Amino acid sequence: MSDLIEPIKGAIRLVRDMRGSDIALVAACLCLLAFGFVRDILDLPYYRTLALIGLAAVFLGVGWHILAAIKRRRMLDYFQEAIQKTPSTFALYDNHGHLIAHNAAYEAFLDTDIGSLPRPITARDLVRATLPATLDDMAREREFRERLRGLEEASEVATDRRYPNGRWLRMLAAQTECGATVAVGIDVSELYEAKALASHEYARFRGVAETSPVGIWHFDRDGRTLFVNQALLMLFGLSAEADLRAVRAPRFIADHLDGLEISTIAAGGATLGTKTLNRSGGDIRQVIVFVSDLPDDRYTQGEKLVSFVDVTALKDAEQRVNYLAHHDLLTGAENRAAFQDRIDALAEVATREVPCWILVMDLDGFKPVNDQYGHATGDSLLCAFFERIDAIRPRGSGFFRLGGDEFCLLLREASRERVDMLATAIVNAASQTFLLEQGAVRISMSVGIAAMPLHTETPELAQRYADLALYVGKEAGGKRHVFFDSELAERDLRERIMTLDLGRAVADDEFELVYQPVFTRKTGKVACVEALLRWTNRRNGQQMTPGDFIPIAERVGVIASIDMWVLGQAARQLKDWKARGVAVSLLMVNMSPPTLEDPDFLDHVDRILERYPEIAGHICIELTEGVVVQDRIRLSERFEALKKRGIQTAIDDFGTGHTSIALLRDLPVSFIKIDRSYIDGIEHNPQARAIVTTVITLGRDLGVDVIGEGVETEAQLAALDVAGCALIQGYLLAKPVSGDEIEAILDVDPPSCGGQDADRIAG
Repeated sequence: MSDLIEPIKGAIRLVRDMRGSDIALVAACLCLLAFGFVRDILDLPYYRTLALIGLAAVFLGVGWHILAAIKRRRMLDYFQEAIQKTPSTFALYDNHGHLIAHNAAYEAFLDTDIGSLPRPITARDLVRATLPATLDDMAREREFRERLRGLEEASEVATDRRYPNGRWLRMLAAQTECGATVAVGIDVSELYEAKALASHEYARFRGVAETSPVGIWHFDRDGRTLFVNQALLMLFGLSAEADLRAVRAPRFIADHLDGLEISTIAAGGATLGTKTLNRSGGDIRQVIVFVSDLPDDRYTQGEKLVSFVDVTALKDAEQRVNYLAHHDLLTGAENRAAFQDRIDALAEVATREVPCWILVMDLDGFKPVNDQYGHATGDSLLCAFFERIDAIRPRGSGFFRLGGDEFCLLLREASRERVDMLATAIVNAASQTFLLEQGAVRISMSVGIAAMPLHTETPELAQRYADLALYVGKEAGGKRHVFFDSELAERDLRERIMTLDLGRAVADDEFELVYQPVFTRKTGKVACVEALLRWTNRRNGQQMTPGDFIPIAERVGVIASIDMWVLGQAARQLKDWKARGVAVSLLMVNMSPPTLEDPDFLDHVDRILERYPEIAGHICIELTEGVVVQDRIRLSERFEALKKRGIQTAIDDFGTGHTSIALLRDLPVSFIKIDRSYIDGIEHNPQARAIVTTVITLGRDLGVDVIGEGVETEAQLAALDVAGCALIQGYLLAKPVSGDEIEAILDVDPPSCGGQDADRIAG
């Protein structure tokens, strides 16, 4: 039995898969076989046999059709259930446009209860019934025509439409052979939302890229441009993106950037550093180039992103900062920092055959120009001087402004004769009149010259030697150049030893004060006393005069310590005299101008006044006129501050400077001391007598006391009497003596200032 099951199943499957015509043919064959078989077995007549077989065939046919109907119904149920379950919309219209079938998705998408509409439902009625009520008449009519045309045309072409509810539907309508219309739709709203999001993100990226100051160039593996932003177009000097459509990006970039190869761009994934970009318009920019590979997938394979950061302004700023770091802002000359770098470098390569010459230059009388015409004129003069010397200096030499009116020239590969000629030309050029906007100005200059390694191998010492030669030239009257030599080396050695001795003298308190009185000519009484500094060098026992060591102390920076020691010692002596009843109405103290410029000067004075309050109103500070003239504007505040503290001021060596009268106008001084050079020739020089008389008259008119100092002869004293000088100081009347000895002079009766009395006072 089991052997028959599989053949029977196969036969059933065969019958099930047969078409109707095949089944009819098989049934006819079976009927003929059955007719012969039944007639032989039952031995019936032909008509009965046919009737019996026909009846059986009828029963079989009816049963078959019932089974087929059941199968078709089941298949229809499957079909209807599948259509209802699908998320796609489905609608079937007959050839008259009546809706005969639809699924729930279609009804839900239209947001309408289709079952409540009157029957039969036509396409026109359904479209009109489902139009949103929010649309105006024109929009409703337009929407009605668009939707109805899609159903009526049934073009079998998928179209996307956005319905008024904001949803997108991809519709396809097709006609069957019997004239029915099938409409199938897919809700693609999420696709359009994704596209909208992608479009938004693209717009955002493009907005960021377009507003970015960084030039961006995106191209594919073949070098075809996919995107460039506006910054890149501006950077390359292009007007539109279309200018790049016909070019290959790597080649174009390599052609416009110096030192950049196509292979470097192709390698990608690197920072290519700063490059020079030659723009289409001929301009040059400095850019930092970055090459990036996009993530490698099937859409972006081989694509690259090249970014260009324009750093031209930064490079210009760096160059400007570097320029400012190595150049003087006023004149444009290289500054001290550049000088130090250059001289250090030259020291490494200079030889005795090819030395490095250092020419230190300083203008003679520059500060009086500042005082007389103002700093603007002084600045113009420095600029004009630089331009004049820069025009005649050898090419390849270095020209530096070291500060103020001090310049320096560094020169190699020149003989001494050539340097001598150059220095002469510089001095002569500086002596020519400078025609400035403020007027014509004449100055002169001095030049000090040293060489490495002829004089020394160290840059510091070479500059010092050149400065020393310059100082010698200035001492000789300026307007000349001086070469450093062995004699100056010995002098420098002496000054170095003196510097060490001064440092020790300040620490070990080696200084002392002596005192010289100033007499009133009319009464012969002591008007005031001047404290004078003396130094006995303990190293060699030598007596040092202020003229020997004060200039050195000023140069090495210990003068302020010495001056404040003098002021403190004078204050203590004055307090002691007053405590013992010694009659000293005023004590004069010499002080160097650099001390007054010291930021801590007034604090030192205040501490001394706090310690010795008795001296207020009894101290006078003297400064040399020549130096004060140069700094009178800056020192005016200090003079006023001293006056408020009860300290008087005096100008020593009056008449040796350039603007003595201006001094009396600008500075609150109490005394002026006529320079001894005029006193020395007053008895036989009419010009000296005229100058002295003029100064005395001027002082009287301005209310300033005038002291004639350095009086050593009776003839000088008589000449001063004729000129009307009221205060006299000098060896003729009294020499500088110790504190104890000056007390004897202060206690005795006033001298007659002549003959034996004068000799007795002088001792």
